Amino acid sequence: MNESNEINQPQNQYQNLYAPDGQPVQAIPVQNIPLQPKPEVQYSKAEQVCAFLAMLAGFLFVRFVCYHETGLFTTIFYWLLITLEVVFVRKSGKVFSKSEKIMIAVMYLFSCAYFITANQTMKILTTLFLILNSGIFLLGVSSSQDTVLRFLPEALPLSVLAMPLAEIGKCFGAIKGSKGNTAWKNAGYILGGLLIALPLTCIVAALLCEADENMSALLGKFLKIPPDDILILVPHLLFGIIIGCLIYSTLYSATHKTISLDAETCEKKAEGFRFIPNLMLYAGVTPLCVLYILYAVSQMNYFMGGFMGTLAEGYTYAEYARKGFFELCWVCVINLAVIAGIGFFARMTGSVKPLLLKIYSIFLNFCSLFLAGTAIAKMFLYIKYYGMTRLRIYTTWFMFLLIIGFVVLIIRQFRYSLNIGKIAYIVFTVMFGLLVFSRPDEWITKYNANQYLAGNLNDFDEKVLNDMSSDAWAAMSFYDLNQFDGKIINAELEARTEELQNDFYQILNLSAWEMLYNVK
Repeated sequence: MNESNEINQPQNQYQNLYAPDGQPVQAIPVQNIPLQPKPEVQYSKAEQVCAFLAMLAGFLFVRFVCYHETGLFTTIFYWLLITLEVVFVRKSGKVFSKSEKIMIAVMYLFSCAYFITANQTMKILTTLFLILNSGIFLLGVSSSQDTVLRFLPEALPLSVLAMPLAEIGKCFGAIKGSKGNTAWKNAGYILGGLLIALPLTCIVAALLCEADENMSALLGKFLKIPPDDILILVPHLLFGIIIGCLIYSTLYSATHKTISLDAETCEKKAEGFRFIPNLMLYAGVTPLCVLYILYAVSQMNYFMGGFMGTLAEGYTYAEYARKGFFELCWVCVINLAVIAGIGFFARMTGSVKPLLLKIYSIFLNFCSLFLAGTAIAKMFLYIKYYGMTRLRIYTTWFMFLLIIGFVVLIIRQFRYSLNIGKIAYIVFTVMFGLLVFSRPDEWITKYNANQYLAGNLNDFDEKVLNDMSSDAWAAMSFYDLNQFDGKIINAELEARTEELQNDFYQILNLSAWEMLYNVK
């Protein structure tokens, strides 16, 4: 009974402790320490406003970049998004370096591509370029160091993956508002409720419109939106919320975190990859060098035909240029990978690169220059007799880009301190700008048309023209189509012009305006 009472008695505030000899020691109070709540993140008004605008930007990105093939609206959207980034970063107290100011100008400039060209491939590549450029710019803001371009391979994953995902939930917290800010908190709750209700409302509205014509007419009077477009808004909103969170996470990470790209740390990481003995690399690269020498000697007449403008025996112009060109392109790409591997994985490399390793690298670079030059000469010969196409222009552009890269790699063998990342950014930006803003579909069409009218091309390929964008048809609208046996071409031009008139989004483009002006 006594034992039971002792068990049921509440424990005292203090508990006696005994030493090994049985003597009591000083009692230690047992206290229940309450857990401290995690401090609530405080968001400034600028951060709260930016969260709302990021959500809107996510929706507009899906609407005018991913879904509609628009021109002017997409350009204006990117200008506003870039302005949002710049203003938000400046409000956080960050100061832009010279290179970051150049990146801002580059983003504003390339945003004009959506209005200038109707080539969908150029628009997609421009979108990817702007995303990468924006990520690198914000990473530079976060690191506060001018080392982002120098260590570009390490910077790219941080800018396009780590920063957008690091604080992806902060956007909802900023919309909800900080403690004590009732107005922003209530606005966040209202917006959250609308975001939850709107997709379901759109689905129900679309189904009701399909079920009843009167309902469809009634909603059509109020919304002026077809039922199908209402249903399409649902995935746009859902994906827009995700993209808005990514945009805000990137901005928040850039202004609240310091992502260091310290030169010494990056160099130590690079040292960890240099584990292959140089002798092993020499043995692995030597057979490849010997193969290039034998191949060049045995095929000298075949190669030189491209430079001399003559046809190798047993080939048509199409077979000669097409087969040799793409084979040589692959060889150049393989060489680039081998050269990069030699410089990155060799145990004794960097500023103390051995002479023999430099010789191997220089030899492979010169072989690549010769092969790339030969490929371009062959393609020029092909274009001379068969005209231009997109694929011929894109691959030739890529080969010129490789040639510049090989020249830079040769120079780096003598100047190890050369900032390869910065040079790669500048070269690619200039080359990509030349490709995009030249409107390739337009000058491909003009070249083929002028060469045909001059008698240098036997045929004006209508299939090539049909596969191209409004840039090509805008160029054709300046010609007298009767010179091209133009009944088919004229009919297609009129059909495309009529299609533009019926599509509000496609008409917001420079080429569309030229077509509408020239086609009466």
